[in-house]
Amino acid sequence: MPNGKGRMGGYGLGPSGECVCPNCGHTMPHGRGSPCNQLKCPKCGTMMTRAR
Repeated sequence: MPNGKGRMGGYGLGPSGECVCPNCGHTMPHGRGSPCNQLKCPKCGTMMTRAR
């Protein structure tokens, strides 16, 4: 896909990287097929975000 554009016009960061909790700072590996913003932090229950 040209210019880093993902499906449906989005800009995916790829399968590697980490998810980070914006509340407590806990990090965990990003898994393919599971967006970080759909995962809950195992320590505090806040929705995770993608670390860049």
